[in-house]
Amino acid sequence: MNNETTLTAGFVLPLLTVIHGSIASIMSTIVFFIIIYHQHNNRIKQEERITLILCANIYLCIFLCSTMLILLNIQTLLGDLYDLNFDSTQCIYSGYLNLIFIYTLYYGFVTQALYRLCRIVYSTYRWFQIYWLYIIAVPVQLISACLIMCPLFFHHDIIYIPDLYQCFIPNHNILGTVWIIVFMYGLPIFCLLIIYIHITIHIRQQPTNQTIAVKRRQARDFVVIRRIIILNSILFTLGVPGMILLIINYVTGNELTLNYRVTWFSFELSMILLSILMIIMTPQLKAIVIAKWKRNRVIPIAAIVENSVQTRTAGTLQ
Repeated sequence: MNNETTLTAGFVLPLLTVIHGSIASIMSTIVFFIIIYHQHNNRIKQEERITLILCANIYLCIFLCSTMLILLNIQTLLGDLYDLNFDSTQCIYSGYLNLIFIYTLYYGFVTQALYRLCRIVYSTYRWFQIYWLYIIAVPVQLISACLIMCPLFFHHDIIYIPDLYQCFIPNHNILGTVWIIVFMYGLPIFCLLIIYIHITIHIRQQPTNQTIAVKRRQARDFVVIRRIIILNSILFTLGVPGMILLIINYVTGNELTLNYRVTWFSFELSMILLSILMIIMTPQLKAIVIAKWKRNRVIPIAAIVENSVQTRTAGTLQ
């Protein structure tokens, strides 16, 4: 790849990242407010209420991640166009917030998985299924992200990267790189894997002589678990491009200039997929969004019919 091709790719990637991030931000905002509106204006069961609030938490995390990456990649585009220098304390804080938001996204799925574990495997422990427990879990998730990522901030691992025009952990910082791989990526993926294996084993080990209602619920749970595993597989792929480029970087000894740009591009693209698949694979959320969409289509049609009738009536009277 020659220098001109690298420069072109280097500019196109953050541009596409900003476009995809904007789509992901808009989608996540719309779905988030649909969930909040439905929660506020309808009497729903506690189980559904918890499921929806955990979905809202994930959509909020998607919005925060996407918006932060939009801002950072706009910074990259301005740097590419005008060769600006963004090296400042604000840049360091932006890099730190970026890590926090990505961390909260991964652990948002872990919180959702823990609820599934408590509802299916430990259903006799009713206090595990209290609505306010999962409301509190959201800020706890954010606080834990700040605490886990703060050593990188105080150790000055987050620095300005001139070729990227952003502040992040450079590839040659082995300690910082290992830290984010283990705590921000490896640990949540491992937790999700263990939780869903445990749930699957539990469902398969249930006795066959159960009531039809219990069997139906177990079958429904098993379908939901399979769908969530697909979602988690996409979550796993978020870090794959960056990991591959990181390995190439360490093997060849040459720092790839497009490493971060490819990573952010694939991340924002996956945000769109997550936003869509969350709706498709969560029955409660899918029902709400479809109902809202149908209502928005029916109202304009009804208004057109009503206007048409009024016009005809007025013509008849004349």
